[in-house]
Amino acid sequence: MEVLSYQCPNCGAPLEFNSETQHWDCKFCLSSFGEEQLEEYNRQHSQEEEQTQEDSGEKKCYFCPNCGAELVTDDVTVATFCTFCGNPSVLPKKMEGEFHPKALIPFKLDKEQAKQALYDLCKKKPLLPKDFTSHSHIEKVTGIYVPFWLHDSYVNAQMKAIGKRIHVWRTKDVEYTKTDVYDIVREAAMTYRNIPTDASKQMNDDMMDALEPFSYDDLKDFNMAFLSGYFAQRYDVTKEECANRLKERITQSATEKLRDSCSGYTTVDVSSMEADIIKSSSRYVMLPVWLLYTKYHGKDYLFGMNGQTGKMVGNLPLSVGKAAALAGIITAAVTILGTIGGLLIC
Repeated sequence: MEVLSYQCPNCGAPLEFNSETQHWDCKFCLSSFGEEQLEEYNRQHSQEEEQTQEDSGEKKCYFCPNCGAELVTDDVTVATFCTFCGNPSVLPKKMEGEFHPKALIPFKLDKEQAKQALYDLCKKKPLLPKDFTSHSHIEKVTGIYVPFWLHDSYVNAQMKAIGKRIHVWRTKDVEYTKTDVYDIVREAAMTYRNIPTDASKQMNDDMMDALEPFSYDDLKDFNMAFLSGYFAQRYDVTKEECANRLKERITQSATEKLRDSCSGYTTVDVSSMEADIIKSSSRYVMLPVWLLYTKYHGKDYLFGMNGQTGKMVGNLPLSVGKAAALAGIITAAVTILGTIGGLLIC
């Protein structure tokens, strides 16, 4: 089946995943279905005749099973919405073979919670532009299942450092300083599990790193039904292409751990660090993220929220007008206080 739309068995309306109840709800007849029921639904519809599509170059056209309109999609989109009727659609053909994820973490926080969190954050930022904090803009926050590689690695690490112990004392009017210098060597065999690296070229790596940690206890075997009602992308960065980022993350972590073992020194300066990955394995998963993209005065701003834990990161624009007004108020206040102070002194 080229396009899969999970529809209510009772009335035929589209189903959407409810992050609060972890069920799939029908907003039309108010029915609700569990995962096993949806798996059976998926099996039944997989037996239906697949819609025949003609390739156009490397791209394929997909059509909404609800209204027949062509779906706006790209090479990496695997779950989207129809721009005409709003029907959530999943593209199972795009997740076959190597692109079939092993697992995912379902959304725990729904859109209303994401909107409220962003609105509460904006209320604490008085210099934000008014159009950025408007409800109509915050409404555009989008839930996306982002592709990730989770890496398990076995590492041999070695650190060399210079440690100093500084002792200062005073005798009468003379201050003495004694500095003892030590060569420090630390070696360790380390095991790392579930180190994530995002596998999407469209996602900002630093933001995805900042949204951690995820709790991998909530990982579930992949089921396409969880994608219904959200956007989703398949990976376009291979695990091999993530090797350098994985190496950097492991080296940084290993350095911190070995450095923390150097107790009893006034200062510790790392002179060399090696973290050799002896063995590594990776699995392809999808993790939940809420995103809001804004273009303001020619600059790009991106807000992100972990769809499982609620952790928020991002850069927010500054209203020049509000900043100037605030500066004027502060200047006026300082002038008034200075005048009052002068009068009191007189």
